[in-house]
Amino acid sequence: MRRFTFGLAVLSVMAGNLSAQQPPPGLPSARVQHVFPAGIRAGASVEVTVTGTDLEEPEKLLFAHPGLKGEWIKPPTEPTPDPKDPKKTTPPPKTNPAGPHTFKVTAAADVPPGVYDLRVVGKWGASNPRSFVVGDLPEVNEKEPNNDVPDAQKIEIGTTVNGVIANPTDVDYTTFAGKKGQRVLVSCLATSVDSKATPMIEVYEATGRKLATSRNYRESDALTDVVLPADGEYLIRLFQFTYTAGGPDYVYRLTVSAAPWIDAVFPPVVEPGKPTPVTLYGRNLPGGQPTEYTADGRALEKLTVSVTPPGVPAAVTQLASRAHVEPTCALQDGFGYSLKGPNGTSNPVTIYFARDKLTVKTKSAGGPDAAEVVPTPGEVAGFLARRGERDWVAFVAKKGEKVTIDLAAERIGASGDFFFSVRDGKDPKRDLSGDQDDDNDTLHPSGFYTRTTDPAPYQFTAPEDGRYLIAIGCRESSYLNGPTAAYRLRIGQPLPDFRAVVMPYSRFYQTGSSAWQGGTQAYHVFAHRTDGYSGAIGVTVEGLPAGVTAQPLTIGPAARWGVLVLDVAPGAAPANAAVTVKLTGTDAAGKKLERVARPASVVWGTNQPDQNVPVLAKLDQSLVVAIRAEKAPFSIKADIPNAVVKPASGKDKEEKVNGPVVVLRQGDKATVPVKVSWTVPEKPNVTLTAEPLAQNQQGQPVAVQFATQPTKDKPDVLVNIDAKTGSVPGTYTIVFRGTAPVAFAKDPTAKQKPNVPAEAFGTPITVLVVPSALGRFTTGPLPNNTLKLGTSTDLPIKVERLHDFAGEYKVSFVPAKDATGVTATDVVIAAGKDEVKLLLKTAPDAKPGALAGTVVVTALYGGKHPVTYENKVSFNLAK
Repeated sequence: MRRFTFGLAVLSVMAGNLSAQQPPPGLPSARVQHVFPAGIRAGASVEVTVTGTDLEEPEKLLFAHPGLKGEWIKPPTEPTPDPKDPKKTTPPPKTNPAGPHTFKVTAAADVPPGVYDLRVVGKWGASNPRSFVVGDLPEVNEKEPNNDVPDAQKIEIGTTVNGVIANPTDVDYTTFAGKKGQRVLVSCLATSVDSKATPMIEVYEATGRKLATSRNYRESDALTDVVLPADGEYLIRLFQFTYTAGGPDYVYRLTVSAAPWIDAVFPPVVEPGKPTPVTLYGRNLPGGQPTEYTADGRALEKLTVSVTPPGVPAAVTQLASRAHVEPTCALQDGFGYSLKGPNGTSNPVTIYFARDKLTVKTKSAGGPDAAEVVPTPGEVAGFLARRGERDWVAFVAKKGEKVTIDLAAERIGASGDFFFSVRDGKDPKRDLSGDQDDDNDTLHPSGFYTRTTDPAPYQFTAPEDGRYLIAIGCRESSYLNGPTAAYRLRIGQPLPDFRAVVMPYSRFYQTGSSAWQGGTQAYHVFAHRTDGYSGAIGVTVEGLPAGVTAQPLTIGPAARWGVLVLDVAPGAAPANAAVTVKLTGTDAAGKKLERVARPASVVWGTNQPDQNVPVLAKLDQSLVVAIRAEKAPFSIKADIPNAVVKPASGKDKEEKVNGPVVVLRQGDKATVPVKVSWTVPEKPNVTLTAEPLAQNQQGQPVAVQFATQPTKDKPDVLVNIDAKTGSVPGTYTIVFRGTAPVAFAKDPTAKQKPNVPAEAFGTPITVLVVPSALGRFTTGPLPNNTLKLGTSTDLPIKVERLHDFAGEYKVSFVPAKDATGVTATDVVIAAGKDEVKLLLKTAPDAKPGALAGTVVVTALYGGKHPVTYENKVSFNLAK
């Protein structure tokens, strides 16, 4: 059973919200609530019913695999003859245009078993994805009545039953016949098919004796297995845990089989592109050998197989898995794996990529004296084999060397609350770091909640040359141990990098895409920075339909997220397209980093969007943009070239921007003209708000205020932008959102059109914040602060660099107006250096006495924006 204590607490808070959630008010956008059945056998066809909102005029189902097709079954509209009496007809059934809708789904025989995205494409766009499973066993739907033992549905071993917990007290019984000694697995997918259910399964023999029970094997999926004690009939009892909820959203997939099941892979990480033997731990593994380990009290077998992970650079920075991926594991890199056996294919699992040379821990835990020495940089894969034990790892470091230590367990799908500490290699009792435990960080507090019980990456600075130890433990090692309690440990130099997740803007509700002509479509892009990466991240989009343009987006230095805005031209043709969001940055060595954002979506939202309650989310396999022929009710455009910059010094004149970027020095302000245009005759008032660049107001690098709000009489307004004096220099993208009540009805001829909230996103404003200083400078001193006439003297200039500036500084000396007889040739503090000497020359006939002047230092920020430092100096001229 997987541990996620904090997550379970969060979900318990959400439970009441999920059952009553309604789609947000607004213009229509296709949304899928549930799908039944939630899967299909490869090579088969099945009728699938999809329920949701705004699903009028469906065209098809869109899947994330080309071998899956979904054709809409149009309900009959004409009366049908009565077969018993040709003179009579049966009227067509009454249907709701918004659904539920039935589709004929066909899976090609070569579609690999796994979980795939399913979307409905229709008049109001492409819906949010729902998980749809492809299996390789025969499938049936639940048959009612099956609520009591005499009515149990009979199936054969090797069958999947698609069912639903229809109400809180619904109990579904299934029966199968087996032979003595058979090992039969009973799995029930719920979380993996985006269900609200928390099913509990119980297995009984014919006498009524309970043989096994399970719930929450992984998230809300259940799994157990039994070795049949005798030939005969066996009974499965399935119900919602605690009997407190049920309904059409509580679907499940119950599979009874002798197929293999993988509980763990060891090592859980492998080096990219390198064929590697790994050991599978699980049940019914073909040719598997017994082990001493168990999972939920069930014996595990082991089987060694060889895997060849991808080695292409673009692939090793992505996560490509056919399993359900929750946010806690979504930021790792890896690939999918399944094992095919004579009785079916195993569950899909994920194997992760190592970032450095991998050491697989083979020794038993032992004590600190038995610690394996790991080369740095490097990674270690291990697991706690027995109750209460700790693992020990050793490494060597030089005095002052900085070593990043990153321990991951829950992030790679393992069980347990792991922790570690760094110890003195000479005296293992001497703790140099303290226990490094739970990391409270999350990619987003509500939209994509990635908090785990893993420790945060820790930077250790070696106090002296020598050998150091890392002690690795688990809070629940008294009952969680074995290969399901595996970990990966990275030891080495920091590798600054980033990964990203992209989600539809409406992050509190399940949402797809419905972009109208002349309008906008927005997405949240969340950036996960690792090992101190703090640079700006540029965002672009590939694969957009004709007439759709991605507006510039830069996620500013150290910022965690931004809003990506797609502009739809007024004449853009209707289209559905899978697009790719790419992010680019630069590492410390100046090397370009390019990463692909991972699509994600809300599974179940919340009715409390302002309470920072996390939604249930998951990774998707694709990001779909849908363009529709409806006209957007209004648009917002910023006139950036006519923006005016007001310098903070008050000395310089106000200037127009005259370009695509608003350049502000720390403390400067700007005003940007913004105009709203309507396509609806009512021209309702629009309320503008700026999207936050940080989680709290105090952390905003750039403050945004609206002088007024646009109305039909005054559609032009000014946006005031203030670059805070303490803001981190760099590029930021300001996005503002407009909302307005718009009269709308799906039927354009309707006489009554109630007001619904509509939204639009304005032209993003790119702001470059230039630092007021690129270094702290010290000048001199001169000996006795005196220059002798007719001589030359070096004036030392030293700099403490700021804002990671590594370029050169030009240094000059400007005498005061009344100062004569002293000159200096300009010098340069070279890139990467921190000192230079300015040679001052005095004329023999210069007038003795006090002399004043200014040392001027100039550097170019970003290669073209001058930043100047001035320091007034005075000397004595003497004979």
